[in-house]
Amino acid sequence: MILLKKYAFFTAVCLLFTLLSCNKDDGGEDGENNDPSEVTAAEILNANFTVNRPGTFEINPDDVEIDNSIIVTAGGNGTAPIRPGDAMDNQIFFQNNGGSTINAVGMRFGNSGPITFVPVTQEELDNGLAILPFLIDLSVCEDIAQICHDIKCYEFAYTDAGQISQADLQDIALICGACEEPSCLDLLEPSACSGVTGEDGSPRFNLTWSGASDLDLYVTDPNGETISYQNPSAASGGMLDVDCTGNCTGGNSENITWPQGGPSGTYTFYVNYFSGSGTVNFNILVRDNLQDIRTESGSVTEAGTNSASFTYVKS
Repeated sequence: MILLKKYAFFTAVCLLFTLLSCNKDDGGEDGENNDPSEVTAAEILNANFTVNRPGTFEINPDDVEIDNSIIVTAGGNGTAPIRPGDAMDNQIFFQNNGGSTINAVGMRFGNSGPITFVPVTQEELDNGLAILPFLIDLSVCEDIAQICHDIKCYEFAYTDAGQISQADLQDIALICGACEEPSCLDLLEPSACSGVTGEDGSPRFNLTWSGASDLDLYVTDPNGETISYQNPSAASGGMLDVDCTGNCTGGNSENITWPQGGPSGTYTFYVNYFSGSGTVNFNILVRDNLQDIRTESGSVTEAGTNSASFTYVKS
């Protein structure tokens, strides 16, 4: 049986655009803008990555039986920066608890559509770890200035797959250098270029720091459940969706968020110095209801220690 896993692997995305200039009529009378359907960044990303191993194939998980006895996890809690043009590896750990024989592992961006699979080797079966080397085409970042220009004109831009809204620009900024592109600056939220990554939420806690040391963010919800790399999701709907181990592309960041809204009450949060050397300064941005609430700053001085604890009361 094929090993299937539904999960969102990366948090940052790039897009491949086919764009119209600002002097075009966005009504589509000339037939050029005749696809009004909206597409997700993950859908475009899935159409523009390749897995660099022989024997790759695609399967739609909706068309096959899923064996839930097999436990699958992604390296780095399922999140990593995307670097277009560079070879990247997806580490997939798996454990068979008495289910069918594992003969392939796969990956995709987002939570819908076909999954790209590769056969596993005997060594990977023995180790319970498969490596999927993949590449995002460098061309996905070629038209950043033009996409910003067209979004200013139309509030969206047309692509081969459909139309993309301004919301996708936050992801483009982190990957393709839109933070340095003058035509994009007034379209970005202040946090988009500050190293803050991950999904927004109500509330949301985002940790940023500099250097090679590995810091970890811990948040305890009003129900008493703590979210961290050790427990990346909670019954209250909170989740860790960005986990950086230091020197991450675009800046070091960890993000714990309640994208559908968390419970009212007191949230307690702090930073653990997982590994590294020397004093490390950090900032934690607290957001709620689409607004920056406050930023807490501090430092940790020795690996294995915790920072002071902070609290946020959600009404």
